[in-house]
Amino acid sequence: MHQQQPQTSRRQPNFVIMYMDDIGWGDFGANWNPLCSSDTPFMDNLAKQGMRFTDFHSGASACTPSRAALLTGRLGKRTGVTQLFFTNSVGGLPLNETTMAESFKDAGYRTGMIGKWHLGMTKPFQPYHRGFDYYYGLPYSNDGGCVDQPGKNIPSCPPCPRDPDDISDAYWTTSEKYGKSTDQNLRCDSTSAIPLFEKDTIIAQPVNLQTLSRNYAEKATEFIKNSKQTNDDRPFLLYVAFTHMHVPLLNMPEFTNSSKFRGSYGDALRELDSTVQQIYNAVQDAGVEENTLIWVTGDNGPWESKCQFGGDPGPFKGRWQKKNGGGSSSKTTVWEGGHREPCFAYWLNHIKPNTLSNSILSDMDIFPTIAGLAGISLPSNRKYDGIDISKVLLNGEEIEKRVLFHPNSNPNFPENMGEFDAIRYNHYKAVYRTGGSPSCGGVEGEIRTHNPPLIFNLLKDPGEELPLDPDSLTYKYVHTLIEEARIRMEHNILQDNTTVADFSRSPDAIPCCNADHVACRCEN
Repeated sequence: MHQQQPQTSRRQPNFVIMYMDDIGWGDFGANWNPLCSSDTPFMDNLAKQGMRFTDFHSGASACTPSRAALLTGRLGKRTGVTQLFFTNSVGGLPLNETTMAESFKDAGYRTGMIGKWHLGMTKPFQPYHRGFDYYYGLPYSNDGGCVDQPGKNIPSCPPCPRDPDDISDAYWTTSEKYGKSTDQNLRCDSTSAIPLFEKDTIIAQPVNLQTLSRNYAEKATEFIKNSKQTNDDRPFLLYVAFTHMHVPLLNMPEFTNSSKFRGSYGDALRELDSTVQQIYNAVQDAGVEENTLIWVTGDNGPWESKCQFGGDPGPFKGRWQKKNGGGSSSKTTVWEGGHREPCFAYWLNHIKPNTLSNSILSDMDIFPTIAGLAGISLPSNRKYDGIDISKVLLNGEEIEKRVLFHPNSNPNFPENMGEFDAIRYNHYKAVYRTGGSPSCGGVEGEIRTHNPPLIFNLLKDPGEELPLDPDSLTYKYVHTLIEEARIRMEHNILQDNTTVADFSRSPDAIPCCNADHVACRCEN
């Protein structure tokens, strides 16, 4: 399937891509917080040494489809990955889709992944079989099963059972506090403990979430050191997909009460910041800093239904939603808070320090960009939604007239998953469907379809509060442009090599190292 010829030039750059989970645009101090109140001091400083992006977006507003978009440069309507894979999902990212790891490995790169995968539980779909020479991490989110130290979450979850009598009805019951909420993640699951994988083998189940971030830093450091300490002089691609800031929140004791303003969430954010620093230090210590591009961003916005244990979307409040029925305007929604992500790139002596880009960009741009910088051709038998933005990184150029398509990632109306519920055209944004996701307290906004769509001027109204008057000349002009872009995209997808993902489930697909134990318990 992959025909790329190996390239082993020492001058090919290394790449470290760090992907944060459920982090808000406003969690990143460099975006807007005063320095004294920031819980990301290291990342704030590193961003000042490189380029910070103010208008950067994930390819979806939920974990699985955004990760598929990152690793393929393609939207879910092309890859088929439009919704979440669960602990018992049979399928994964379709095997005829090519990940960036597969392309880079075939081009002679060493490839490694540390962290959360969430693109398939069964062996053919696991990262060790999707182009990564090395893998260490979780197959899905850190709330996908039980652990012995559950951490901070809503609802609070009990630890893993140690015998069948420990399982109570509470494990599968939505907390009464959340009323009629259909958010299936407002529950605790004891059917199996969360496993920790190394390569394609479970090495511990349940995972110790408290030490996980430390272990990620150690494994990432070890992978980077190998570029210096072995005879293997190939360049490397390292993808680090953090567990932070997804609930449950749990951190090492030295970070407890380290945040002055944000409690447990701030403590976990500080641990994340420290982990990023350790990985950067490993690049420095290996002597490859000048030849390594570091790119930091996130998969989707804050999980609003988690209240104080969720992040901050910054000014992107989705105020129209709040005023018209309530509900979330962050994770799983097409409001800006759902997909606008903190992001910066650092590359010593290549990216000009203390630079800012206001271009409309996407995490789908990462694969085409790093492939271009490495001289690697993308598979030619498919179309891409990401673009090569190396001129933005290296020359400070701005992208003009960008169109982004924001897919529905809301599990509460699955029949529409992956459809374009919002479309961005320059600083205007059309929203076609609203509501559905629960806010703190479990309140869901009424699902409404808008035809014609709501259109916001994000330059003047980043909080998406006041849509344009449909009778105005500006509305009519922008609506025409967006509809033309939508028609072109639909035609483009019809002509593309698209795939269908298998979202079926089976108990046999659950990762389990000890089928005789109620929680699949085993220890390394």
